[in-house]
Amino acid sequence: MPILGPFVNGMVLVNGVDLSNDAKGIHVEDSRNAVDVTTFGAGYIQETKGLGTASITVDFVQDFTAGRVHATLSPLIGSTTPFIVEVRAVNGARSATNPGILMSTALLFTYMPLDGTIGDAAEFSAEFRNAPGGSGITYPTS
Repeated sequence: MPILGPFVNGMVLVNGVDLSNDAKGIHVEDSRNAVDVTTFGAGYIQETKGLGTASITVDFVQDFTAGRVHATLSPLIGSTTPFIVEVRAVNGARSATNPGILMSTALLFTYMPLDGTIGDAAEFSAEFRNAPGGSGITYPTS
């Protein structure tokens, strides 16, 4: 299995728009809460998996050009209509060695259209989470 190596060419698709050229970081969380099911007489705590948490956070450099970051994200922060977010480790086709990380029913929970001080790049993070009725994160290879 190939090793990813330096992370330099990720892919970010938000609601069908490729924002890869404006992204500089991708952070995915797919976790489950631990539920204590320990009973009397147990020598160790017994745990099982509970409800999951699914989020994709993308670090962007702001772009106010038509069809880019602001034009894509600004309508989504006020909307309750789910949309698709997909990221990949390499900007290429899905495969066994480049699976998609897909949230098919996402909502945008954090959007900071401008964040910085004099001399800084206009960078910010956008957080996408699982919408009601969503199935969390899946990992398609085709």
